[in-house]
Amino acid sequence: MAQLFSLGRIAHAMKIITIIFTALALSTLSVLADDVHLVQTIAVGDRMLPANALATNSIYVLLLPLHESGKVHINPVVFKKFDGKDIGRTIEGAVSFGFLPKGSVLHVDPSPRMASPPDAEVKILTDYCKNIGVTVVESSTE
Repeated sequence: MAQLFSLGRIAHAMKIITIIFTALALSTLSVLADDVHLVQTIAVGDRMLPANALATNSIYVLLLPLHESGKVHINPVVFKKFDGKDIGRTIEGAVSFGFLPKGSVLHVDPSPRMASPPDAEVKILTDYCKNIGVTVVESSTE
């Protein structure tokens, strides 16, 4: 009977150890996830066009953190227009090569002085990123 009691204690201790390791693994994954920003802006020297209205000549800069050898480097990637599939493929490449962890969050940061990206393109990007394990969040311009 004493042997059964000690085996029960060992099984209970093993369950606790398993729970601890699972919690540590989950916390490690959440630490590895990044916040990535896609910023709407214009090139230096360009004027906001049309004048006295929301600018339509914007570009988008993806501030892509690349994880290599325990270090993080920011690699800005410039897009001439908001193309959800093109931006999604760039993020997918970073995830597939291990530069960007799955579980990361892409923040789309529009400018309040510029026309917002087309809703259809944002949806394409959102769906594309969802399939590769990246969440898309649109920042408010207010």
